Amino acid sequence: MSYNPDYKQGQGGGGGGGTAEGEDHLTATLIDPENLDAPPGQSWTKGEPQPKACRDAWAAVLFYAQLIAIAVVAGYLGVPAVEKFSSGDGSSTTISTSTVDYAGLLYASLIAGGASFAFSALSLSVMSCCPKVLIQLSLLFSLALSALMVAVSFYYGQIVGGIFGCIFFLLSVCYACAVWRRIPFAAANLTTGLTAVKKNAGTFVLAYSITLISYGYVMLWMTATVGVYDKEGLCSQTTIKMAEGKTTATTTCAGKLAWGYFFLLLLALFWSQQVFQNTMRVIVAGIVSTWWFAPDEALSCCSAAIKDSFVRATTSSFGSICFGSLLVAIIQTLRAMVESARSDPDNDGCAAFLLCIVDCLLRCLEDILEYFNKFAYIYVGMYGYSYLEAGKNVMTLFQQKGWSIIISDNLVSNVLSLFCLIVGGLTGCVGLVMNEIEPSWFAGYGSSAMGVAFGFSFLVGIVISAILLSVVDSSVNTVLVSFAEAPQEFEENHPELSSQMRDAWREVYPAECGF
Repeated sequence: MSYNPDYKQGQGGGGGGGTAEGEDHLTATLIDPENLDAPPGQSWTKGEPQPKACRDAWAAVLFYAQLIAIAVVAGYLGVPAVEKFSSGDGSSTTISTSTVDYAGLLYASLIAGGASFAFSALSLSVMSCCPKVLIQLSLLFSLALSALMVAVSFYYGQIVGGIFGCIFFLLSVCYACAVWRRIPFAAANLTTGLTAVKKNAGTFVLAYSITLISYGYVMLWMTATVGVYDKEGLCSQTTIKMAEGKTTATTTCAGKLAWGYFFLLLLALFWSQQVFQNTMRVIVAGIVSTWWFAPDEALSCCSAAIKDSFVRATTSSFGSICFGSLLVAIIQTLRAMVESARSDPDNDGCAAFLLCIVDCLLRCLEDILEYFNKFAYIYVGMYGYSYLEAGKNVMTLFQQKGWSIIISDNLVSNVLSLFCLIVGGLTGCVGLVMNEIEPSWFAGYGSSAMGVAFGFSFLVGIVISAILLSVVDSSVNTVLVSFAEAPQEFEENHPELSSQMRDAWREVYPAECGF
């Protein structure tokens, strides 16, 4: 089933002009609280559900062609290359000198993963209980971390680094002072976003499923890459004779791949990872917006909203996802090639300086486009716009809403990043406990066993919690857009949450609020 954001329009007509006028003022105030004197012509254009159609289909066709190409290369070149290097020459026995317990690592990863799931689920409950305090703590934590970096720089005699660190710390303090009064509204956004995804818990299952698919693609891509390296003669096998006629073989893939192959392989990898990530963003946007406008369709683990949003994201809107993802992937690929060129020892000072500038520009462009896409895909998920049409809506959103959107998003992102580190740290502690209970699992690392146990579990915790919290991040961003577009529908469908967000908005803008 699909939702209709305008299904409440025209109701309440008998309430008199005062109600309509108040609602109009409410919408205008929510959208542009700091610019109430804007000319009448600068009005907000509300999004509308688009007719069912495959938009930006060319991008989807190109993406599927890329998938097929990688699969063909992996099967035709990669698999034979892997078999060749894993089997050796067939006449000798390959032995391993490694004492790492891989079965133990598998058990450890399963336990660490289960612990990370539990800690991540607990973190959602903690965030729901005291979002305002957590946002304040995350802001203070970033300041403390910045001050610590300054102290470390001066301690090790890095005067220039310490001076720049001081400047950055002062800017961070100014930022914290400027946004502190906006924390209540960011906290209300976080509460609403958490409520929406908790009502549709199946969203997390989808997120982890897409992550597994992404991992499978990476394995396929690595196989294809080995095949290309082998085809170009860049992989070699070194055989060492051991005692009793046994041998051990080491395979090394080195050398520079032709720039054309290098570009295409990296583009395929970055594009696919962007598509998987942005597909989840579109799905979450569709689920949360359905919960916003038609809550009866989004109130269970396997709600109609989850199914419909998944179908839209993987069919009619998939081309739009591929289009925007391709733009970011091209920039990421160019950055990777520039970084590869920078590592060339033959570069002179001038070339190194120019490459550094290009790398910096590409990094800035990548960050801007990724942030732009984050909100563009909300419009794709909410209304089914094409990528370019969604982009126009994002531009209007930032022109009207300005820093209110950016600051609220940044404050919530700070909390999610902090919890990601906390979950990773707790999971790392589970790794230390495992090392005490089953030391054989990490015994192969010798004196580094404790560090490996903590680091390995920490990494597992970071990855799993990041997937879960990325769903929350997308949900909060959808709430930001929906609150700007349709506050009346929110009041009608979720009066308690709407009251919290209105009160928070009133606290942020007491003079300009208007309600």
